[in-house]
Amino acid sequence: MTGNNTAGNITNDSSPAIAWFSLKAGKICLGKKPVAEAYSALKGLGVTHVATVQTGEEQAPNIRDSALENGLEWLWVPFSHPSSQSPTDDVHSHHYLHELSKMLSEGASIYLHCDGSQHRCSLLFYALCHYVGIPSNSAYNALHSFGRNAANNLSRSELSWAAELGHSAPHI
Repeated sequence: MTGNNTAGNITNDSSPAIAWFSLKAGKICLGKKPVAEAYSALKGLGVTHVATVQTGEEQAPNIRDSALENGLEWLWVPFSHPSSQSPTDDVHSHHYLHELSKMLSEGASIYLHCDGSQHRCSLLFYALCHYVGIPSNSAYNALHSFGRNAANNLSRSELSWAAELGHSAPHI
């Protein structure tokens, strides 16, 4: 299964740029934590879902409220870093991979974000690619389609962890 990347721009300078990657019947993009003005622009660009890869301490509930107020669906993926994970956390991560895959199968357009570094959402995207059967070299190329920082800032051990997470997740 391969994806397709198309670029789009948000005209508001305070909003993140968007590069879409087609996956299943939907599409997904990686971005920075949206600022208050970005939600309506994201919706205008076809975003249907905001997936927040952050902890509660990083104002995830505020992001939820802003997304819902702007007519966007919201999914919370409370994830800090793979080195802090336990086997129980992998079970939760498997559930999130399943949810994201299901949303994409239903045609969702997902804005996947964490903080400004895009580190965690890049790892989750890489795991999602493996979950849906995309091989590592294609998944890595897909990461590069979101900009060099999406892939180049991830260590080999983090990529291996994400690939294993995607491969080990059960398909419910």
